[in-house]
Amino acid sequence: MKILVSSCLLGEKVRYSGSSSISSIDDMELFDKILASNEIFPICPEVISGLPIPREPAEQIDNKVITKSNIDLTKEFNFGAKKALDICLENSIEVALLKSKSPSCGTRVVYDGTFSSNLIEGLGVTAKLLNKHSIKLFDETQLVELNDFLNKK
Repeated sequence: MKILVSSCLLGEKVRYSGSSSISSIDDMELFDKILASNEIFPICPEVISGLPIPREPAEQIDNKVITKSNIDLTKEFNFGAKKALDICLENSIEVALLKSKSPSCGTRVVYDGTFSSNLIEGLGVTAKLLNKHSIKLFDETQLVELNDFLNKK
């Protein structure tokens, strides 16, 4: 099956801090199995939108994406989300494995916009757009659920 995967989970150093998120994966054996048995389409919506690495942290506030120094990046985040959706539509991708808590990719919770590490229920900008188009979303803490979903397809 074809899976859209956050590039940072694949070890690419594309996070705002210039790091990857591969260390956030608890079950590397299952993760590697999923990668090996499916067609992977890596994406970092923030980088594809033209944002630099590293970059200032950003969080969602009232349907906008704002940096810690109050720069509005909503346009860039929406552009990256649209590019991710385009990849899914062009390649008939039905499932995405995205980085938890990210203002782009968060699938269940995101930071609350206060830059104080507080989480609230919600979706990142890209996750929200993909979800709207019925793409099934998982994050790196849901590898068992993702594997079960893939095995039922």
